Amino acid sequence: MKKLVALLLTLVMALSMVLTAASAETELKIYLFGEAQNMDKVLARFYAESGLGIKLNLVWNTGADHREKMPLLIGNEEPCDLVFDAYWMNLATMIKQEMYADISSYFHNDAYPGLKAAFSESYLAQVTEADGAIYALPITQAPNDLQCIFYREDLAQKYGITIDSLESLEAYFKAVKENEPDMVAPLGIGGGRALYYLDSDIMEKRLANVFEFSGTGTAVGMEFEVAISEDGKTVLGAGAIGAPDAYYANFPAPYNTNTRSERAITKLTKWAQYTQANSITEEDAKNNLFFTGLCAAIEGNISGYETCKAEIEKIQDAKLGMFVYNDGLRNRTPGYFVTSGQTAWNFLCVPYYSQNIDAAMQFIDWIFQSPENHDLFELGIAGEDFTLNDAGEYTKLTGSNVYTFPGYELTWNPNFIRTNANLDDQVKALVKYMNDPTSYTASAVDGFTFDNQATPALATAYAAVTAVQSEYIRPLMHGTYGADTAAMLAEYWDKASAAGIETVRQAVMEQVQAFLDAHGK
Repeated sequence: MKKLVALLLTLVMALSMVLTAASAETELKIYLFGEAQNMDKVLARFYAESGLGIKLNLVWNTGADHREKMPLLIGNEEPCDLVFDAYWMNLATMIKQEMYADISSYFHNDAYPGLKAAFSESYLAQVTEADGAIYALPITQAPNDLQCIFYREDLAQKYGITIDSLESLEAYFKAVKENEPDMVAPLGIGGGRALYYLDSDIMEKRLANVFEFSGTGTAVGMEFEVAISEDGKTVLGAGAIGAPDAYYANFPAPYNTNTRSERAITKLTKWAQYTQANSITEEDAKNNLFFTGLCAAIEGNISGYETCKAEIEKIQDAKLGMFVYNDGLRNRTPGYFVTSGQTAWNFLCVPYYSQNIDAAMQFIDWIFQSPENHDLFELGIAGEDFTLNDAGEYTKLTGSNVYTFPGYELTWNPNFIRTNANLDDQVKALVKYMNDPTSYTASAVDGFTFDNQATPALATAYAAVTAVQSEYIRPLMHGTYGADTAAMLAEYWDKASAAGIETVRQAVMEQVQAFLDAHGK
């Protein structure tokens, strides 16, 4: 009997080894948003060259669906090995709820040379917890993206306008409004992307040690601003749009009154006269208006230049122009970019229950082991999807089979940046400026992220406040309250106060001060 049992066990083990060999390939289920095009050929090349025995099963959501569905999917422990997340999605809450695995052991590890080369200790500081844990891998090329206006250069030339200042930009808007009846507006904006950066003073404030922090309000324009002492050691105060001027009394001049409210009352209402009537309900002004020739400009980021240029040139005789509002950035002033808090906006995470954490990190490691590996996923197959010149600049090829992929979800990294060889000289210079470390000045709050779920009281107040903000943010940021803006701001602040915004404000100041105490000079 013992011999029979031993024989059966031997047979079972042999069968198990055969089955294991046949199924040694690991499938990674990866959830992203948006879409890629013609990716099959890139995956085939990856499978042939990597030798990892890893297959990728990519699931694409819309942005809204991704934000809504992923907490439920991961909460139910449905199959998932890598997922895109961000503080502007669900990252803070998911980390708080311990939904993501600690991946810290894979960095600074000789077994993962790609990760070791691409993710320095200083770069990872923004995601490293006090106990050394890392729950999110940062995906970014530069600490900041230049905010800008994309406009129709052919129309600017038509009306003899060189756009090099806010005054000339307004002259352009006036000319279009008066002379282009087939356009719905000179400046197209959408509900989710309002006048967030046009005519703002965010960069100037950072130079004066006044910083805005995402996660402290529902979106850009509603978050808190915090003033830090000149020595970088002390929080001087915190305020937000709608707050009384007294909240700003300790801010450095000329920011010692509520400049956020003043911008909404005077500047945003002025620019609103050049936007389309249905701006609040329009969700995609770029695709629905700018790319179809129904408006003459949109607000954007310089990272979107290539896409905008390709789409605008589909319109007969149309040319794309770009205007960076801020003088210091437009003139490429060294050190002018002052970094503020979280320096990456996008992240990849591994659900805590994944059985394929090693394989997931091996896949990412492979991408960053060489420029060639990285190019494969960011640009495609050399000779089919892109070419490189002697300076290492790329040119995307055209055709129905050309590969495209949203690199900001997987491949962006400060150590792996290629510049488009076909950018206009001005744009190329600005892109290189944006990616140049000498363009940046570190601040005392680098690496800070606000935890709006730190306590039950804060979580409750934050949820109530953001619900109030959602009622007001679009008309405020679109400037559509007009002459009633001051009154509506007062109404908003009363409701936000009743909802608990002071609890949020105190938590912001306490958390920033704790960060300065722990990480300060």
